[in-house]
Amino acid sequence: MGARMKVELLDPRHDPEPGDWEELRRAAGQRVTWRWDLLRAYAWAAQAPVVLAVLRRDGRAAGAVAASLRAPRLGRGRYADPRRSAAGRYAGLRRSPAGIVDVHAPGNRSQKGWWWRDEHDPELLSAYLRAVRRALGPGWRSTVWREVSEGEDALLPGPLRLRIPTAPLARLALPWPRLDDWYAVLDPRRRDSLRRRAKTFAAELSVRVGPARDLVGADEAARLRAENDLKHRSRLSPAPPLPLPYLETLIGSGESVALTYRDGRRLLGLSLILDHPDWPVCLSWGAVPPEEGGRKHLYFDGYVRMIEWAIRSGRRGLVLGKGQAEVKRDLGAELRPSSALAVPL
Repeated sequence: MGARMKVELLDPRHDPEPGDWEELRRAAGQRVTWRWDLLRAYAWAAQAPVVLAVLRRDGRAAGAVAASLRAPRLGRGRYADPRRSAAGRYAGLRRSPAGIVDVHAPGNRSQKGWWWRDEHDPELLSAYLRAVRRALGPGWRSTVWREVSEGEDALLPGPLRLRIPTAPLARLALPWPRLDDWYAVLDPRRRDSLRRRAKTFAAELSVRVGPARDLVGADEAARLRAENDLKHRSRLSPAPPLPLPYLETLIGSGESVALTYRDGRRLLGLSLILDHPDWPVCLSWGAVPPEEGGRKHLYFDGYVRMIEWAIRSGRRGLVLGKGQAEVKRDLGAELRPSSALAVPL
């Protein structure tokens, strides 16, 4: 007899957390952004409806998929009305003439939108696509899988596909016991400038790294994050900054680390890190512009401080994320190619 497969499609805004969700998240080694209260906060503020799928084999939770449902003139109020039964949840979406299921990690481009407790299970991913197709109807014609690693496309379901290269993911392995060992592998000019700036900032500012809830308030973190996000916003990348309720939950979670630069009480620079025993993820950076009282080159010094923290904490490395690829390569990071893959639904 074959294995029994089941796919639960959930709306984090209204559906209760599955009883085994936290155990699944931790068993799969997923960061705090996959905690249910973070998913709920993200979903309430997202521009497109979020659907979270729990994939089960023989009753055991084996993996998860998160996706945004994107369609022209999509009315969010029709997505998850609490007065509706679960069977009627997608009634409004079924009328969409050209919907796309956009699979991505909520609030973080450095992670994938699908993951497993143990090993990759293509049968469950095929079951996921069938469940989504039944729920959404014929107007939803394609699925976009983001952050697909090199060679991973063969593991994803679907026949014809369109591949679009995206920014590489930077990962910095830290096999050294001391920060000086990392400095030693850098280009001498880069090393000298980083050391010089580190001394200057240490003398002028209060620089601290530690549990986020001990170092920064959610309101000031939200303001600084918004300034940075809006600076890089474009027509092709219109996502709004992470909202205050999300950052309140993230900072209070006990699973995030902050790097702060302060001049007196004023916060001039902030990096938030998703903690992990082996590979923490650098989630975000924000800084006050120099013309408004900030400091030049805090961005570069931030990497020194985060790397120093990771080495002292015994982490295997840091996921430095996307963007500024050449800067991260100069710091010793490996740039891993990734793509977005579109397949028929």
